Amino acid sequence: MFNSLFKKLNSGQDQDNDKPKQVATSVILLYIGFILSMITDWLDGITAVPFIIVFIVISLVITAVSAGKKWARILILLFVIFNLLSFGFNIAQLLNHSVKEKFTNLVMVLYSMEIIIELIALRLLFSKPANSWFNEQREEIT
Repeated sequence: MFNSLFKKLNSGQDQDNDKPKQVATSVILLYIGFILSMITDWLDGITAVPFIIVFIVISLVITAVSAGKKWARILILLFVIFNLLSFGFNIAQLLNHSVKEKFTNLVMVLYSMEIIIELIALRLLFSKPANSWFNEQREEIT
């Protein structure tokens, strides 16, 4: 999974010639956002089992997006919406001073970066070239 990502980064090319640049870029951004998410989860004190489960699930969903699975793109959209709601809730708590943690400032900065990256990735995933490609992938299956 990460080997193919690093090969794409090093070569500057996508192995799937028909995959739009928007989708390839979006997948890379999703992985970057995912890494930031895992860092913030670790700083927030997530335990090992939920960490591993989240890692596996999100990795599989991003891989499915890269493979052209429309359901995975919709699932990413739902994850980002949930993340935005969670971010808003955390900001409200921070403004009310009800959260006083050691890493709050660092976590919120990383969380903000993650949200921005995810929104850019979503914009690319739902662009016209990406929509056409996801529809073509679906037609090939049926």
